[in-house]
Amino acid sequence: MKSTARTLIAAATLLAAGVAWIPAMACDDTLVMLLTAQNPASEFSKTIRSFTNTLTVLGSALKEQKKASYDSEMKQVMDSWLEFSKRYMTSPPEEARNDRQWAEKTSNTARDIGEIRRLVGESRFFEAHNKVLELSGRIGAFFEAFGVSDEKQIFIKTSGNLTNLERLVLASDYVGAASLTVELETNLKEFAPLLNGSFVAETAAAAKQIGEISRGIAGRTSPEQLDVIIQELKSSFEALRSHILMREWFPALNQQKQEN
Repeated sequence: MKSTARTLIAAATLLAAGVAWIPAMACDDTLVMLLTAQNPASEFSKTIRSFTNTLTVLGSALKEQKKASYDSEMKQVMDSWLEFSKRYMTSPPEEARNDRQWAEKTSNTARDIGEIRRLVGESRFFEAHNKVLELSGRIGAFFEAFGVSDEKQIFIKTSGNLTNLERLVLASDYVGAASLTVELETNLKEFAPLLNGSFVAETAAAAKQIGEISRGIAGRTSPEQLDVIIQELKSSFEALRSHILMREWFPALNQQKQEN
C-alpha cells in the first residue's frame, strides 16, 4: 500500500511539473505508470514499463535522426519484448485473465516490432518512426480488461488520439489527421467535468491549440510546423490530467483551496 502511494505521489509530481523531461514521442510513459500504479511491483507492471520505456527511447532517437544506426536502441526494444512475450505471450497476467483478445494483441505487437526491426535494418528511419508511433498508440489496449476506471479510459483514449495525430501529421495524412482533431475536441470536453469547473484558462489553451492544428491541417501547413503545436497540445493534456489526478489523490488540498 505504501509502495502504491509513493508511486502515485511520484507520478503526480512528475505530471504536475509538466512532464517536460519526457521525450516528445508517442509512448505516454506517465500514463503507463498510472495504469500500473495499483500494483507497481508486480512482474507485469515492471515488464510492460520496461518495454514502453525502450520503445520511447527508440522512437525519440528515430525522430531526431542524428545517428547512422539505431541498432542498440532496437536491441533494447527486442530484449524487453522478449522478456514480455516469454511471460505473457500466450498467458495474460492475472489482471487480464478475462481478456479474450489478449493473444491477438500480443501477436500483433510482435508483428509490428518485427516490421520496425526490418525498417530500421533497411535504414528507413522515417517509416520506422511512424510504425513506432502506431504501435505506441495501441499500448493502452493491454489494459482494457484491467477494470480501469472510466476516468482513466478517457486518459487512454486521449493519449492514443494524440499519438495517432502526430503519426498522421508527420506522414502528411491530412485527411486522417483532421478527423483526430475532432476526436480531441471531444476528449477535451470529457476532461471538463473531471476538472469541476477549475483550470478554465488551461482548458481554453488546449482548445486554442486544437484549433490551430485544425486550421494548419486545412491549410496544409508543413508537418514540422504542426508537430511543434502537437507537442504543446500533448503537454497541455498531460497538465490537465495531472490536475484531475491531484484532485483525486489529494482531496484535502482541493478543499483547502476552496475554503481559502
